[in-house]
Amino acid sequence: MTITLFSLGSNGSGQLSLSHIEDVSTPQPVTSLPHNLTSPISISCGGNHTILISSSNTLSFITGSLPPSPAPTTSFVPLSLPSPFTPTSSSCAWTTTHLAAPQALFSFGHGPKGELGLGPSMLSTGVPTQLPNFPPPHTNIISLSSSMSHTVVLLSTGQVYAFGAGRKGQIGLPAVPAVYEPRLINEVPFRVEKTLCGKEFTCLLGGPATGDILILGSDKFGIKSQAPSNVKGWKDAGAGWGSIFILFEDGSMKSWGRDDHGQMVPEELGKVKTMAVGSEHVVAVLEETGNVVAWGWGEHGNCGPEGLGEKGDGKSFGVHNIYEVQEFEEVVMVGAGCATSWIAIERKGG
Repeated sequence: MTITLFSLGSNGSGQLSLSHIEDVSTPQPVTSLPHNLTSPISISCGGNHTILISSSNTLSFITGSLPPSPAPTTSFVPLSLPSPFTPTSSSCAWTTTHLAAPQALFSFGHGPKGELGLGPSMLSTGVPTQLPNFPPPHTNIISLSSSMSHTVVLLSTGQVYAFGAGRKGQIGLPAVPAVYEPRLINEVPFRVEKTLCGKEFTCLLGGPATGDILILGSDKFGIKSQAPSNVKGWKDAGAGWGSIFILFEDGSMKSWGRDDHGQMVPEELGKVKTMAVGSEHVVAVLEETGNVVAWGWGEHGNCGPEGLGEKGDGKSFGVHNIYEVQEFEEVVMVGAGCATSWIAIERKGG
């Protein structure tokens, strides 16, 4: 199979990897990847940069602007990682990137509030640097999630560790302005299977059979007070800066939180196969057609031309079609970042 990656949206720092710095509102093919990219990929997005890793864990790339690097790149370039480290998951805060394998976690970028997790003496580095003595003995790292200024790490034991900004209690108690090294979140009464990070909150989910849910941090936009008591049957979940989205096994979705730019799930959406949640928008693949749609704040073109709104402010509520699959095509991945959208298409012979 052949994979083609498309991007659209905010591109002022080259974070779309299109060899220029202009915003685009229609999907454009990313041309800086190897022609032999034949496996599905994962995307993590910071404020002005994007990290790509292949599912086979053999390729890692970065594009855009990530302090303290002196200049942005406008195309994906290979990351220099210590051998034999090959990341299996990644996440990005606003100006930091985290790459993890089961037994190692690396960070780089700029993190004045502890976003790097490397201790109070290292707040900025352009070189991927391993967090010492992490994960704890007899555990593996399962996944990472980040938002503006904090990161949560899920371990094989079902425990979660976190670091970065903590003034609102989003990384557990005690609530402090900054936590510079991974700290166990103690107040979780269940085994965690999914972690989500918003701007000033963290959402922890138990298994789909129980639907356990716990939200830590700020209640702005009713993110805690409007939350359901459980989310049994969840298939996937994601968080924007001020909202949470749950995709259930039957293809339905539930959302709550901030809705001033149409972020909540539109009534006319239909059943969803897969989704990705950005800072203030969502990208989804529809079950019935296989097409890719988006909704929410689309000022930079990340929700397509219709999502720009009549005044160009992105306040165009409703579902917007951003990619219509052709014969012999299938969407194998979607991604979403800070006003950026990503679509990976597999083309099969026909």
